[in-house]
Amino acid sequence: MPLKGQQRFRWGWQVWRLPVVGALLAGSALTPAAGAPAFANGLPAGTVASYDIWEASGLAASRQNPGVLWVHNDSGYRGYVFALSTNGTLLGRYYVPDVYYGDFEDLAIGPGPQAGQDYLYLGDIGDNYLARSSIRVFRFPEPAVYAFQSNAPGTQAINGAQEIELRYPDGPYNAEALLLDPLSGDLFIATKLTNSSRIYRATRTELAAGAPITLTFMNEITFRSVSAGDVSADGSMVALRRNNNARVWTRQAGQSLDQALAANGNAIPVIGQPEEPNGEALAFSADNAGYYTLSEGGQPTLYFFPRTDAGIPAPNRVFIQPGEVWQYHDFGFAEDDAWREADYDDSWWNAGPARFGYGLGGEATVIEADPEPLFRIPTTYFRKRFVTPAGPTVNNLALRILFSSGTAVFLNGREILRRNLAAGAGFGDWATSANVDRQNAWLAVPVNSSFLRAGTNVLAVEVHQFAPDAPGLSFDLQLYEGKVEAPPQITGLPQLTGGSCRLEIAGPSGVWAEVETSERLPLWLPARRLVLTNGTAVYQEPSASDARRFFRIRP
Repeated sequence: MPLKGQQRFRWGWQVWRLPVVGALLAGSALTPAAGAPAFANGLPAGTVASYDIWEASGLAASRQNPGVLWVHNDSGYRGYVFALSTNGTLLGRYYVPDVYYGDFEDLAIGPGPQAGQDYLYLGDIGDNYLARSSIRVFRFPEPAVYAFQSNAPGTQAINGAQEIELRYPDGPYNAEALLLDPLSGDLFIATKLTNSSRIYRATRTELAAGAPITLTFMNEITFRSVSAGDVSADGSMVALRRNNNARVWTRQAGQSLDQALAANGNAIPVIGQPEEPNGEALAFSADNAGYYTLSEGGQPTLYFFPRTDAGIPAPNRVFIQPGEVWQYHDFGFAEDDAWREADYDDSWWNAGPARFGYGLGGEATVIEADPEPLFRIPTTYFRKRFVTPAGPTVNNLALRILFSSGTAVFLNGREILRRNLAAGAGFGDWATSANVDRQNAWLAVPVNSSFLRAGTNVLAVEVHQFAPDAPGLSFDLQLYEGKVEAPPQITGLPQLTGGSCRLEIAGPSGVWAEVETSERLPLWLPARRLVLTNGTAVYQEPSASDARRFFRIRP
């Protein structure tokens, strides 16, 4: 039982106890409607002591970096986002290159154009004077972040950022709430009006295309003066707040996000003034066990509101967390295939915590740090033992991986992933792509759960560099229970029609299918990036009937 005067809530991977806040609106927790999610009054999770953050405006909880929150400052700042631990400690500063101004009002997190990857959406959507003909959202892959970075928080440029221009169909609006639907990938904006809020949408397909988007008006709700919003990781809850008031909407099966917002919603607690001088940030925790709030001002308190109803989903099982200790082999010579098997003796290998690598900064374990590029080895081996405890059958197994440049992953000796690496590649073979745009962003892929064994299992990973003079190397891996969006696939054989080669591609709507071609394997060349609409896309190119050509979707 919790100690008297305390409440217990889940935080990251552990259970924490924190004292209840005394100064709260109305003094007691709100009573929810029957069947609605319920939340206790706010608990102080920590203080954001960093002087980098003194006008906090948007907040988002990472779903792939355990115990990490993202925050940004309000108008007048460059395109920076900051990684915090869930106790408010600064972990790192990240900036979108060549962005020097903006009225940044909110931050959202969720799927984007690359299947299996989470993105941050930084909203330059404020317009206090109603003078902007368009607004902007910057989308970029969420960087990997670790708790040990708190020892010396660094500053890094963000790779792969894209600016997306948005226009309202009926004139300018001021807005401070950005919502990303984790189920559809659609982006929503809730405007800030005196007596209501208008809800606008950009679909995932429109966002993936990258062209200027005219937003679609969806509906108008009575909740007014909206200053923040978020959607839970499972898409079941939507929350909006203003300074001293907040509401949550429960989303029913089959409902779109705007349909859920058409209901009245239920009041949920916030801290409000004077403790939160200007509360403009709210984010659900990644495990749906509550939500965080944060206010503008120097050294603000980060509050957590634990969920108290019976609807909290059971946490997914995690078999390998980021930052764990692995055995690794960077000795500069090849191993035979036995190193992939569960019974291989790796006791003579080195051991250290992830993230592994060199040259990129932020490595927990620096490997193969020969200063002479021509002497760098092409391949490094990694092994990790883990135990599958007794319990329910694992029906959905997934891994997240950081790597550069090519990799192959084996579970109990069976291959479960290969990226940017030719089939049968040996120790001396280099990766087929540099992978520089993904080396600091997690990529999630589904895994066949039947490959798991009761008791001890082994993951074996080989990471191949792209070239002897490649500037850096990166590796870490997570293994967990959960569903992952399937990547696009070529359906059927290529068809020759009227001198053209036609490929049909299927996959999630709004994702990219990056077609590559080859006339001489293993060399692959980029052909075209397609956006799947209604789950399909077609690639077509002229093709001589006597020419041999291979096609693939870039892995």
